[in-house]
Amino acid sequence: MKSTIACLLSLVLFALPSARAATFKFRLLAEPATFDWNLASTLVETPIVMNVMEGLTEIDSKLKPIPCLAEKIEISKDQKTYTFRLRKNVKWSDGVMLTARDIVEGWKRLLTPATAAPYAYLLFDVVGAEAFNKKEETDFSKVGVVAKDESTLQVTLKHPVAYFQYLTGFWPLFPIRKDVIDREGAGWAKPGKMVTLGPYTLDSYQMQTKIGLKANPNYWRKTGNVTEATAQIIKDSSTALNVFKAGGIQMMQDLSPNDLKVARPMPQFKTFPYLKTHYLAFRTKGSVAENMNLRLAIAHAINRKPIPSVLNGSQKVATTMIPPRVIGHDPKMAVPFDPSIAKDYLKKSGLDPKAIKLELVGRNSERPQIMAQYIQSELKKNLGVDLQIQLFDHKVFRSQLTTANFPMMLMVWAADYPDGDTFMGLFETGTGNNMTRYSNAKVDENIKKAREDWNSVKRDLLYKEAQRILQVQEAAVLPLYYEENEALVASGVKGFSINPIGYFFLKDISL
Repeated sequence: MKSTIACLLSLVLFALPSARAATFKFRLLAEPATFDWNLASTLVETPIVMNVMEGLTEIDSKLKPIPCLAEKIEISKDQKTYTFRLRKNVKWSDGVMLTARDIVEGWKRLLTPATAAPYAYLLFDVVGAEAFNKKEETDFSKVGVVAKDESTLQVTLKHPVAYFQYLTGFWPLFPIRKDVIDREGAGWAKPGKMVTLGPYTLDSYQMQTKIGLKANPNYWRKTGNVTEATAQIIKDSSTALNVFKAGGIQMMQDLSPNDLKVARPMPQFKTFPYLKTHYLAFRTKGSVAENMNLRLAIAHAINRKPIPSVLNGSQKVATTMIPPRVIGHDPKMAVPFDPSIAKDYLKKSGLDPKAIKLELVGRNSERPQIMAQYIQSELKKNLGVDLQIQLFDHKVFRSQLTTANFPMMLMVWAADYPDGDTFMGLFETGTGNNMTRYSNAKVDENIKKAREDWNSVKRDLLYKEAQRILQVQEAAVLPLYYEENEALVASGVKGFSINPIGYFFLKDISL
């Protein structure tokens, strides 16, 4: 009798859908440029990369670095040698055990000049790393990252780095499987080819339509009940909002100013703190914006005070590149709006306002378009200068920034780690993400000193001085606004959160 009951019960349970099986669908603003974490560099790739992979460390709810793939981290007294002891139970999605060599290979690939990784500079504080990246040294054994054994990684720095444990949780420094890349070549980062360490795998990809993720059966820790996730690529905010209302997606971000008016009263509307700065950047070499007086004229000619009302959101007028809650932020530093000063600088530039050819580029979505048009009207009204606007899709925008010399760029930067360096490193001479081509020896010196100093008061002053040169004296950038992360989250979604770095983790969600 017991065996009959047990048999019937098993048949019933088999016929019912799994209690853990659930699918989470969310909006992705644009087509990702890549799924290769050594090359990824924008907010569009973030939700995919951060849910299929993990690093030696991760950031906790208090924005402190804690062990992740490493279960133990030992730091030498001089704070220049880090020893990471890997967890014994971590497997790649194909069942192969994680080894310290996978991390060495990941860092080697990041630094290899042929990779052309925009974030290679993050490792330049490691002994020998910069020389290897700049082809001054071809022997990677001279670089200070060594697999001591299968589960022990040792990293030697040239000097102490205050935020180094944050870097080891950032995606460019994630491990790779060299054998897979060698076998698959450029196609290794495609569904069916890619192997991952995170809670999900890349299961499918329909260009311009959707990206499918599936739970990694070999993931090393507990998760919620989301076994599949779909990133729906929906560029238009209003379309995405209608899909959300119809239940086609359960989460969306990046609402347009008009849609924010509709979304804000909805019970599903949520805001999350965000370490993010929107700014106007100038190409300081190879364009008409090489003229510093022109840059200063433009900076003084734009009234940023109305921006929050123009965008209908939670924006706050920016003062410094480094946003609030991050070391180096200054709430009082700013280039004042003053059309008379702007006109004086324009006169000093020696340029005829009617003859100046100014172009502004940005991403092709509602908010950049509105901001570009606002800047266009401000320059016409306050300087008599005509501004041409060009907007590009996400994939094209990055390539345009690297290959063309547009004088003005509408940019945004969200913290890669909660430290002033992630913002100031953008303007260090020669770094891969320095789209302004800006170079100033004193700014470089301050960034380097702040990187090496563990005294928070000294670091704060160094970053503030560097920003004063960058923004106020030389106007290489004009910070425009800060904003919270605004999202619509369906009521049945439990455990969802977006951290101040802009990450959300599918493993924490239950439906």
